[in-house]
This record gives sequence, C-alpha cells and structure tokens, in this order.
Amino acid sequence: MKKKQIIITRPVEHLSQISQEVQSQFPYGSFILDKKLTGCGATYMFLADAIPTILCSPRVELMRCKAEHPDFKGFVHLFRDPDDRTTPVMDLELRLKDYVENTPFINPYNNRAQKIITTYDSFKHVAQKLAGLGRLERYRIVVDEAQTLMTDAAFKGDVEMEFLHNLSHTNQNIFLSATPGIECYLDQMPVFQNLPYVELIWPKECYHTANIVKEPYYKNSVKTTANRVIQKYLSCGHFEEKIWEGRKVLATEAVLYLNDVGLIIKLIEDNGLTPDNTNIICSSDDDNYKRLEALKDAKGNRLGFTVGHAPQEGQPHKPITFATKSSFEGADFNSPCAYTYIFSDINLRHLGLDISLDVPQIMGRQRLKSNPFRYDATFFYKTFTGLEGMEYPEFQAKIIEKCENTNDWINTFNGGTPRFQNNVANKLRNCQKTRKSLDDYATVVEDTTTGKKEVVLNYLAMYNEIRAWDIQKSQYLDTCQVMSTVDDTTYTPADDPLVKAFLQQFDGVFEHKMKMYCDFLTAYPRYKEILEALPQIPMNIKEYYNKLGPEAIRASSYLASRIDRKTQGIPCEDDLQKEILAAFIVGSFYSYKQIKSMLEEIYDRLGIDRTPKATALEEWFECKPTKGIVDEKKENGYKIIALK
Repeated sequence: MKKKQIIITRPVEHLSQISQEVQSQFPYGSFILDKKLTGCGATYMFLADAIPTILCSPRVELMRCKAEHPDFKGFVHLFRDPDDRTTPVMDLELRLKDYVENTPFINPYNNRAQKIITTYDSFKHVAQKLAGLGRLERYRIVVDEAQTLMTDAAFKGDVEMEFLHNLSHTNQNIFLSATPGIECYLDQMPVFQNLPYVELIWPKECYHTANIVKEPYYKNSVKTTANRVIQKYLSCGHFEEKIWEGRKVLATEAVLYLNDVGLIIKLIEDNGLTPDNTNIICSSDDDNYKRLEALKDAKGNRLGFTVGHAPQEGQPHKPITFATKSSFEGADFNSPCAYTYIFSDINLRHLGLDISLDVPQIMGRQRLKSNPFRYDATFFYKTFTGLEGMEYPEFQAKIIEKCENTNDWINTFNGGTPRFQNNVANKLRNCQKTRKSLDDYATVVEDTTTGKKEVVLNYLAMYNEIRAWDIQKSQYLDTCQVMSTVDDTTYTPADDPLVKAFLQQFDGVFEHKMKMYCDFLTAYPRYKEILEALPQIPMNIKEYYNKLGPEAIRASSYLASRIDRKTQGIPCEDDLQKEILAAFIVGSFYSYKQIKSMLEEIYDRLGIDRTPKATALEEWFECKPTKGIVDEKKENGYKIIALK
C-alpha cells in the first residue's frame, strides 16, 4: 500500500475552507482517504464542490442527514429516502433519470454539479441506470464511512461484495473514512491492497479532547444499567452535570448508543417512555417499523412510536434518543445540551463494539460547538467471558476449513450449466439470509452491466471474523485492557500523567475524595478547569471547593456534614477572590496587621465565618516576607510580587 500524506498547514474547522488546496494533492483515480478526524467536513466538501459525484452511504440515516442539510436540500438527488420503502425500483430509476437529464451536469452560474446520494445496496440500480444513459464513468464515486464495508460484513457482506464488484466499472472511487481500519487487513483485501492510501495530517489545534468515563455494567446487566440512566433523568430532570466556563451546566438530553431494538423496546416499556420524550434511530426495515408501531400503553392503545431521525440544527430535540448501529457512522446530532452513553458487550455479537473504530465515530456525532457535553461520554462495557473458548490454532483451522468450503462452491458453480449456475446462485443467496457466513464465505455477486452472476470468496466477511476474534483478545480481556484501549483511541484529559494518577486514586468514601481534590488543586491550581470538566468527579465536590475553598474544607476535616453546614448562606469562593484581588494591589507592601484587618472586613462583608490570617494571602498572590514603613514605623509584612 502506497502512502501519501497531505499536510493541513493551518487550523480550519471544515475541509471545504481549503477544498482546492487539499483536492489538488489527491492522486489520480481511486484511493483510500483517511481524514483522521470525524466532523471535519469531508463529506460536505465532496457535496459542495463542482465535481459530479455519487455519494454512497452505508446508512439511510446518514443519507438523509446530508440530503436535508440546509446547504444541499433541493440540490442533491436522494435515490431512496426513508419514505421510499415500498416504492418500486422502476419509479426510483425514473426519478433519477429526470434529475440527470434536467439538472446541469456542472452549473457555472452557481458552481454546483450533479450530486447523487445512494446506499451501498442501491448503488447497483443507480449504476445500471447511469450506465444505460452512457454517463456512469463521468461521475466521481465517494464511498462514505468506508470502514463499514468490513464491519457490516457479518450481516450483509453479500451486499458489500456486490457493491465493490460493481465499483470496478468506474475509474475514480474514493474510500472515505476517519477510522478506515487496521492496515494489515486492507493490505490483504484484493480491492484495497494496491490503492494509494492518503492521510490528512492536521495541526494539533484541530484535535479535540474527549472525556470518556469507563464503567462496567451495573449488576453485570445492560438492561439494568440503561434503566438506571433513564430513571436518573425521569427523577431529577437531567442526566449528567459539570462546571463549564465557570458555571454549572446540566445535560437535559442524552443519546444512548445501544445496538439492540428489542432491548430498546423493553426499556421503553419499563420506564413508560412515550414518543413525546423519546426518539429511536434504527435501520428503516419493515420489521423495525412493525415492532415499534406495535408498542401500546396500559389501556392497549398504540403509543405512536416509529423509526426516527436525527433533527437538524434548530429543530426540536427529544430528551432521550436511542441510536443503533444505523447512526454510529455519519449521522449528525445538533443538540444544545446532550450527553452520550455507549453500551458494549463483547460477548454478544450485535452489542460488541470495536473500540478503535466505533468509539471515535460516536464521539464525532455531536456537532454543535455550544453543547457543553459535546465531547463527554460514559462507556459501559462487559469484558470477554469466553476465556475457555477457541485459541488461535483452532480458530485458524476454522477459517481454513471455511475457505476450502468456499472453493468447493466456486468450483461447483463454475463447472455447471447456466441453468445449474442459476440454481446454485439462488440457493446460496437464500442460505446467506439465514446462515450468513457460518459455514463458508461463498457469496453471489451480480454484474450491473452484464447481468452475469458469479460465486466469489467474501473476503470482507472473512476478515471481519478475524477482526472480531482479534478484538476479543486485544480489547476486552479485562477492565485494564478496555480502559487503555479507549485512552489509546481518543485523546482525553486523563492522558495527562498527573490527571491520570489522580483519577486512579480517586475512589472510596467522600472524605478521601474531597481531600484528594483539595490537595491536588493546592499543588496544581492550573488544573482546576480540567478537573471541573471531568464528569467522573461528583458535582458536590466541585461545588464545595468553589464555595468554601480548601482551607475551610480542611478545617471541617473533609466531613460532608460539616462542609454542608458551612455552605449554608456562604457566597461562592469566586466572590471572595474578586474581593481579594480588588483590595490588594500587586507591588504594594502590607503589614501583617493590615492584611488581617482587611481580610476581616472582607469576610464580614461576604458573611464568611473564617479567622483572618495574613498567610491566607498566599492563596492568591506570590508574596515576599519583608519589612515596610507603616505610619512612619517599620512593620513586618508581605510585599505582593505577582498574581498566582
């Protein structure tokens, strides 16, 4: 694999700001584009430029988000939207033909070009229609969220293989992802191994810090844990809280990434949720629609649930959003105050997340910069319990056997008559619907231009299975491994050695936590804003510290009852700081007697029950003990050198 780096020379929020600068460095033809950052606007750039493009998406929700974006609505053609579930393909193709023939291929007046958005599985219909019109090769193909080609292979690898096969008829395919996968897998897949690999290298200012709290499931149960999250909101009106830009903020919304529609339905029933407070974003297949629409209240009336969507900016948001795999990649959430909860159980295939791929994707879904919880999340997990399971030699033998079974199917198919081949192809396709790739990796692909069917090795499914085994062994063996994998995948404040050491010891009873917090900030006051933003530190500890300050808390022996009594009617420590900085001037000398007198006056004015001591000045200023003249007499005191 040939690697090429494109250096982003200055901090930018979106690639469209430097579109020409970046695209002028792209290699000719097909390549893999590792954009590195989620939310950097790469998809937007390809939809906004003046090059005719077919954007291929793995998710209907991702397609809808892009097509409904205010900058593209009415200009791009969405081949199949969620309302087209029952629309015949012929009608969809007629709409496409009308768009292609009546929209300028490239419009010089508004610098727009034809943009078509389709799913991977519908691409064959788009390609067939455009090929019939003699236009297919004139379009650039952008394969959005390309990592799903492998990660989805466990349940629809035949669709992905057919998609890749039909891409071979085009000459410019850009495989776009912020998490393209492990290079060792790409190097072994025929469609990727010879492609140029382009990496965008961003300035460090463009990388965002994520606060991810790692927690095992409560009572080892996904359902019990999710219920606790929901019940917290229902009882107190918010999910998480923290101090942001010096003020207390509440997360009154949350997105729960939980890849199990059946479990989501149980949570709705357990907590009495309604369509007024709950949004469900899942794949828009008939089964999901039927299951959600069948939900009823205690009187037997249908609640009115259906498959939902991520609201655009400015549209109303519901407090609780459940998001399955359909919105892990590419869907945009524009909530002003939403927190993120991630649920993963590596022992259940549908619930096991690939930390290195899925977590960065999820952390890029909240797009509104004004959301204080944009980069905050709690990651609930269960470690791998099947340690008695298959070791590598046995697993390798299993893969080899399935490959041999696949070769038998390919040889049988190739040696038969056309009628026999058609029967084998139909049999394999039906088998794939139920057995997936349990016995072999044989899959059927149909060429959109010739209509010819072929049985091939589904290497996407094979490497997906190998990757799943690797994940179990490399990410989820124990709690320490989960934590280190999350930290390696995303940059967090806990990566700082001092913060990491602090959090490792920050447990136990309240008194211990309160003492640790005070001692740490006394030693490292510059870390106050960082600690305040960490959701794993309880809000009452931060508020006590800001209200009383470390000295009063120490005087209370760190006991919650004493601290709580002291906070009644006492102003915030920030108010005290303002008074101190206004009263004492840098560069001036004050005798110890003067300092005590001035502090006593400030304490009385603010209602603070504290003994004034001259040494208290050292909390805010760098002070030098010295002698000075006061009322024509030499007095011991402090000269204030500088602010701390």
